[in-house]
Amino acid sequence: MKKEQIWGVSVCLLLSCASAPLDAVPVEGEEYTNITDAEVVPVRPVHSFCAMRADDGPCKAMIKRFFFNIHTQQCEEFIYGGCEGNQNRFETLEECKQKCTRDYPVNITKTKVTLHKEQPDFCFLEEDVGICRGYITRYFYNKQSKQCERFIYGGCLGNLNNFESLEECKNTCEDTLNDRIQVDAPSKKPSSFEFNRPYWCLTPADRGLCRANVTRFYYDSVIGKCHTFEYSGCGGNENNFTSRKACFRACERGYIRRISKEGLIKTKRKRKKQLVKIEYKFVTLQHHFY
Repeated sequence: MKKEQIWGVSVCLLLSCASAPLDAVPVEGEEYTNITDAEVVPVRPVHSFCAMRADDGPCKAMIKRFFFNIHTQQCEEFIYGGCEGNQNRFETLEECKQKCTRDYPVNITKTKVTLHKEQPDFCFLEEDVGICRGYITRYFYNKQSKQCERFIYGGCLGNLNNFESLEECKNTCEDTLNDRIQVDAPSKKPSSFEFNRPYWCLTPADRGLCRANVTRFYYDSVIGKCHTFEYSGCGGNENNFTSRKACFRACERGYIRRISKEGLIKTKRKRKKQLVKIEYKFVTLQHHFY
């Protein structure tokens, strides 16, 4: 395909996105009867940038690259323009799979850590500000200092080591008991997270391309709540609702914060044709008492 043709396709896609009407998003009271189980795509945000769309950038080169398609759950080829773009861009198919594909084999080394018996393993994840540009005060557990510390969260994605208050972080992650156990824990990727709701519930809030300021609601997949944002009036993505109730119906219902002793949470709610399922899986820890 010639360079001019690819550029023309990009322009057409941009115009199509810009012309999206305000009523293209779900409205309050909508029951989503057109959603089938096949469309509820399981997503594992190993890295937050894996949820971003392929971005060829503003330049006009034709460079073969790969990106992770959140809709198909596969790494796919695309043509990169040569400048700017985003982090969801890889030189090889193998690199893309290693970063973003679920259950891709990765060499994991074990390290000795001391932790509370009930301490969830996501407490050992690094702080992750996410891909958005907000300025929200949050708290995370620092596995080096063994204390909860303050950090600035961007507002979307990230990981589960993210708490709204210092007290919540301490109650969840800080080891306050005298009786401790020695366990083997993986030094990388300690947890698995499957998100079996509609894929757009995982995408970040997208203001869009126009200049209006319309109050809308989006689902924050890190904390499991619907929040307001200012929508420009066109473009954006499907994580965009006219009311908090509509956002709750699509994405928030069935969210569970507590973690069982077995480290496994399952919840299923069936509403008409939509199956809503969340499943947290944590690694099996081998206890060595001393």
